Amino acid sequence: MSLTTPLALAPTVHVASPGLPLMRAFAAASALCVAAMVLLSWQTGLNVQHFEHVSSPEAWAAELLAHAQALRWLTVIDDAFVACYVTASVLLVRALRERAPSGAVIHALGPWIASAAALIGVLDLIENHHVLSLLHAVEQGQGLGLEALIQREGVSSVKWMVGHVAFCMLGAALWFDTLAWRALRGALIGLQLPVGAAALAFAGSPLGEALGWLKLLNVSLGFLALATLPWPRAAGSGERA
Repeated sequence: MSLTTPLALAPTVHVASPGLPLMRAFAAASALCVAAMVLLSWQTGLNVQHFEHVSSPEAWAAELLAHAQALRWLTVIDDAFVACYVTASVLLVRALRERAPSGAVIHALGPWIASAAALIGVLDLIENHHVLSLLHAVEQGQGLGLEALIQREGVSSVKWMVGHVAFCMLGAALWFDTLAWRALRGALIGLQLPVGAAALAFAGSPLGEALGWLKLLNVSLGFLALATLPWPRAAGSGERA
């Protein structure tokens, strides 16, 4: 009898990917960034929703000057948020595809979700630094043109809707069958998407502002769920994440 085992007959050993705990860490950091931005907004009176839809150039200029310092700190946090959520999203897709059974929807939608996350990040950075450039212009006594405000709303709206679509695709791709994961899947498809779309459609109204805060709460809770919910075992392994 041979003392060596043919490679084809050797047992398969599944090693837990380090990407999952790293994804959890970046998802938790993303949730903390959202909480920090909301807290900063409440403490300073800065409402970034006012910079996501068109109003008069004079109103924008007054808001920018009134909250200049808070806006700078908000940009710092938001830029860090971009790095966290893009990294968390890419690692999430990788972890899901590693654990997914053959033929699972995540294999088809995963690259789209990761690409959408990268696009959102780029649009978010453009948005952040466009606002900073407008602040700098106002501080130097320059007037704001209506075209810049229209451009600002367009970029912001597309960014948010790409994010809502990406979250919806993630909900469609999840196959975990525990109650908590089914609830998350339902919220990603049936809650965050319509709330986000309605918040944009009614931007500038009291309803739109209330939905905007709910939209931020949904984002924060979504990343918190990804950071904390227990994962089932990887397909064919004895591990538990």
